[in-house]
Amino acid sequence: MKSKKLTQMVCVTVMLGLLSGCGAKEPPPETEPQPEAVVGVPVEVMSVGTEHFDKVISVAGKTAAESTVNVIAKVSGMEQIMAVNVKVGDKVSKGQVLARLNTDASSIQLSQAQLAYDDAKSNYDRSYALYEAGAVSQADMDRLQLALSNAENTLAQAQLAIDYATVTAPISGTIVSANADEGSYASASQPMFVIANVATLEVQAGVTESYINKIKKGQTVEVLVGAASAEPVNGTITEISSMMDMSTKNYPITISIDNRAGQFVDGMYAEVKIITDSANDVIVIPAQAMVNRDGNRYVYVVDNDMAREVAVTVGLNDGNFYVVEEGLTVGEQLIIKGNSDLVNGQAIVVVGGDDIVEDESDVSDDAKAPAEAADDTAGGDAA
Repeated sequence: MKSKKLTQMVCVTVMLGLLSGCGAKEPPPETEPQPEAVVGVPVEVMSVGTEHFDKVISVAGKTAAESTVNVIAKVSGMEQIMAVNVKVGDKVSKGQVLARLNTDASSIQLSQAQLAYDDAKSNYDRSYALYEAGAVSQADMDRLQLALSNAENTLAQAQLAIDYATVTAPISGTIVSANADEGSYASASQPMFVIANVATLEVQAGVTESYINKIKKGQTVEVLVGAASAEPVNGTITEISSMMDMSTKNYPITISIDNRAGQFVDGMYAEVKIITDSANDVIVIPAQAMVNRDGNRYVYVVDNDMAREVAVTVGLNDGNFYVVEEGLTVGEQLIIKGNSDLVNGQAIVVVGGDDIVEDESDVSDDAKAPAEAADDTAGGDAA
């Protein structure tokens, strides 16, 4: 009986073992490791071409009237103002009557001078007839001639006093100051009016010795008066000093701008852009495309999805853009962004191109090496 139970237990154990073996899974075969995909550095590029390049400097100054005149009463002492015909802001023409002064005293002086002249003239004429007859000496005639001349001068002065009582504009322009009120008194010590010709304004500025021989009188420049307009206007260099201003170390220049439309007023800040050098059909690249290393300048161009390092020689520049004299060929794809940490032969991925943004935050520190042309500020030049 016991052997029968033992036999049954062995059979059950064997069957459980067989069932367990049938449900087991085989382990998956081992796979070989896959190589990592190469990821290129994202960059932006521009196509290398030729264009015209102007080197431009900026100088600054303030607008001023081309001519300003103080209108002073031509009186001895003081004369009462009888009428004032203009006010500040009025435009006037040369010869226009601005004011009239009292002429009572001048009229009396004129009458007296006229009587004195008539008397001297009569005496001279009578004596001259006697002189021809030999009854009057030459010495007497000389004294009569002198008396007539003095009387004539006194009469002319009296007439001038009457004329000066009418105060007129010596130039055409705008009344910018008026110190004359009807009933008050005018004197030769204080201007009654100030007239400025603001139809033409001038900007006084200066350039350094680096550029004094690169500009010329009559040259057209661009003038921006930001307080009055967002658009620049054309101006003309009218004066270039040959003597340095020792206080600023600049050579003074004068720029004239047309203001007949009355767009600008005296005293406004103006920025003037002047072309000092030009070049035609040259390769021009942005400063951010260059990396400076060991005193040399390098750029990267696209070569079979890799960055190829190229040494370049540059010439004219304005600090933001450079003319490339050697190293680049028209048609090459120049890397202009994402180049700061590139190395020769590194894989790249072009993600944009031909959009050059002048943003100093995108320019590598290496590319911010001192420009070949110095920047100057107000009263001087700024590249």
